[in-house]
Amino acid sequence: MSAHTTTRALTRTLQMTQAGSSDIHDVIVRIWLPERDPAPGGDFRALVEIDGFDVPYSRYFYGVDELHAFLAGCWTVPQILKMLAPTGARLTWLGEDDLGFAASSAIP
Repeated sequence: MSAHTTTRALTRTLQMTQAGSSDIHDVIVRIWLPERDPAPGGDFRALVEIDGFDVPYSRYFYGVDELHAFLAGCWTVPQILKMLAPTGARLTWLGEDDLGFAASSAIP
């Protein structure tokens, strides 16, 4: 899907079942290793791609350094999946509801 110049992405394969069905469908989440943002004054960006729904998803997440950009993508993936998944669908990873994407460690 991507013409991304970074050579590696971290990939997670989730399983989706639709409400009222036992069919399992794979949903692929890729978070590309961060790269310098080419915009003037830009910091870093990490591309998040999600395949397995009717419309593929692709968007950059930005940060002041490589780790910040990567984590911004990781933290946002669960919300993106909720928006893309059909109503009543269940997403699992390794048979569990916890999809394994870390939450922000910010303390209010």
